[in-house]
Amino acid sequence: MQHTSLKLFTLSFTNKLLSCSLLFTILLSLLSLNANSTSVQNKLVINEQQLNYSLANHIRYFEDKTNVLTLQEVEEMSSKGNFIGIKKDNISLGYIKSTIWLNFIVDDQSTQNINWQLLIDYPLLDNIVVFSKTKQGIWQEQTMGDHYPFNQRPVSYRAFLSKLNTHLHQVTEFYVKVNTTSSMQLRLAIVAKEAFLLSALNSEMFFGLIYGIMLMMAIYNFFLYLAVKDTSYLIYVFSVISGCVFIMALNGHAYQYIWPENSQLANTSVPLLPSLWMVFSALFTQMFLETKRFAPRLYIALNIQIALALFSVVFSLLGPYQLAIKIATGLALFNGILILVVSIVCWKNGNRFARYFVAAWLFYAVGTAMLIISRFGVLPDNFITHNSSSLGLLIEIIMLSLALSDKYRVLTQALEKQTIELEHKVDLRTQELEISNQQLVELSRTDALTGLANRRHLDHQLTTEWERCSREKSPLSLLICDIDQFKNINDHFGHQYGDDCILAVTEVLKSIINRPGDIPARFGGDEFVIILPNTENQGAIKLGQQICDAMIAEKIEQAPDTFYSFVTMSIGCATIIPQENDEVKTLFTLADKNLYQAKKNGRNCIVAIDEN
Repeated sequence: MQHTSLKLFTLSFTNKLLSCSLLFTILLSLLSLNANSTSVQNKLVINEQQLNYSLANHIRYFEDKTNVLTLQEVEEMSSKGNFIGIKKDNISLGYIKSTIWLNFIVDDQSTQNINWQLLIDYPLLDNIVVFSKTKQGIWQEQTMGDHYPFNQRPVSYRAFLSKLNTHLHQVTEFYVKVNTTSSMQLRLAIVAKEAFLLSALNSEMFFGLIYGIMLMMAIYNFFLYLAVKDTSYLIYVFSVISGCVFIMALNGHAYQYIWPENSQLANTSVPLLPSLWMVFSALFTQMFLETKRFAPRLYIALNIQIALALFSVVFSLLGPYQLAIKIATGLALFNGILILVVSIVCWKNGNRFARYFVAAWLFYAVGTAMLIISRFGVLPDNFITHNSSSLGLLIEIIMLSLALSDKYRVLTQALEKQTIELEHKVDLRTQELEISNQQLVELSRTDALTGLANRRHLDHQLTTEWERCSREKSPLSLLICDIDQFKNINDHFGHQYGDDCILAVTEVLKSIINRPGDIPARFGGDEFVIILPNTENQGAIKLGQQICDAMIAEKIEQAPDTFYSFVTMSIGCATIIPQENDEVKTLFTLADKNLYQAKKNGRNCIVAIDEN
């Protein structure tokens, strides 16, 4: 159901767009026929009171379909009234193979010599010959066009500019012969050199601003590509560069500054660069809008468009120029409509970034439409409308850059959120690992039954305290405690009862040994060891006696046929102030020997015999 709705929406939008285009074309054709309805010619009077003149209503043209007429033959055609008058200052004849002859008459009423210039403001014309008469009535000519090296132009300028050979207080007739494989766009004006320089300065600043912004967009997004390694940013950079160089070629700056000696490249670049731009713009649309996800059918259409644009690239290099530019122009129209439809569908299907595409391509479409409409006289042909297509492309590039920046911002925020969540999980996991490690450490040094230090931890702590007491010259005492006749308990009551006895001994030791530095440990089986740092022999004996008394007080039943009715303990005590040549095993051996003596003395007692 969703696919059916999407398909109906796309078809409806496309049909409406094509219908509007058809009506628009019919209207412009009628307007174009209206504009060429007169053959009357008026001479143009120029003087220093005005420094810039349009040739509207002062210029006529004739189409030489044979391309062989000479100037004299064209003069005869003019005298017979075969020239067509133009009400506008521009002539748009499209892609024709004919030679166009222009004719206008200038009456120079200046009071002083002014350096008048003839400006033909369309840089893609191939061959231009300007004919003017000298005072002696001899025709002289100036030749220019983009089929000639740039340095051969009369004036070093992106468009075509030549000296207008007028004579003070005289009428001078001019003919201009033009043939070109590009679109026949003829926009003539007569300007004084000083006025032209000021106008050219303003226009060059305008174009410099456009190229500068495009270059900054390309550099900015190239660095974003280096930062995020997202290929869509790199494709966008290529799209901006190809679009920028195309605008430069369209306005004559590429021929002037980039390849001034290569007239062949100057012509090839006009269909080649927009074809490259279409490839990159379609690829960028696919990547950025994720058309495979949000508009899968239009994703296929974009692939077809990319294939056609690549064909146009190859044809621009190998095929005839005029056919190549027609193919590129037709594909550019299809490319713009397709990307606009794709962006609308992706926006409708939930891609929030597609709204930038809709706005960007609408601006570009409006700019291009303004240029076309101005060519038919509906809008005034001024600086804004003349460069509206370039302005539309500039706004499109800026908005697409904003789209990339917004996507980068959103993805960065999402990444930061994921990073915070990941860091939180890592912290929790680290804490869990630390707790687990701490538990493992405790388990590695703790006796499983009693929770006291085990044999390994006892050995480590005894060595540590021995070394410390050796440095401080302080006494170190050791108690080795053994449950009396423990084997009888296990044999008579069982091992569970034996474990209960061990736990009872543990509780007694914990209740009596309360100094932080004292360390009770289970040595193994029914034996316990207590490390008593900084403890004299008498203090250790007193503590041992307390343990013996506490065990009797517990009244834990002993096995029958034993010496005592209740469970008792025997304790061996030893105290040493460690010396350099002493070893820690000396202390342990002495305590163990005293334990053995306590057993011989009848058990339930403490022995602390000092061998020294």
